[in-house]
Amino acid sequence: MKLIDILDGTPLPIGYRMAFLTVFFREPLLRRIERDQGLVRPEWTVLVCLAFRDGLNARDICEITEQPSNSVSRGVSLLLDKGFVARKPDPEDARRSLLTLTPAGRAAYECAMTLFVEAEAEMTASLDTQERATLIRLLDKMARDVPRWKSLPPYSEAADD
Repeated sequence: MKLIDILDGTPLPIGYRMAFLTVFFREPLLRRIERDQGLVRPEWTVLVCLAFRDGLNARDICEITEQPSNSVSRGVSLLLDKGFVARKPDPEDARRSLLTLTPAGRAAYECAMTLFVEAEAEMTASLDTQERATLIRLLDKMARDVPRWKSLPPYSEAADD
């Protein structure tokens, strides 16, 4: 039995499909960038965030990604060692450090992101232009609703009390 065989038998018709697609989209690419560029997942997470907005600190990255602080800290440390990220004191709060991509970090990000862009094009090749636009619209609608539903049971710890 393969994971795809469960598609019609799971009580999670949406969540399972989203997870299935995420695993088969992301994992081979993460393995490839680790093999080809020596970047592990925590490093990639940090690079993606800093490519979006330079000047974040580690706590910002944890909040954006929902990743634990030890994973983000590991990614930052590895990227600092490789010269892909630079750290400078936050002028507004001396206890914090702001992170920025170096030119080498930007190049590593661009190289890896090219793989993800190509893979997304292949993953959505079975959709026509209108279907792709509809999928993006629906996923965007769901993503923007995360603040509402992540505070509800079963996500909310308060719901367990």
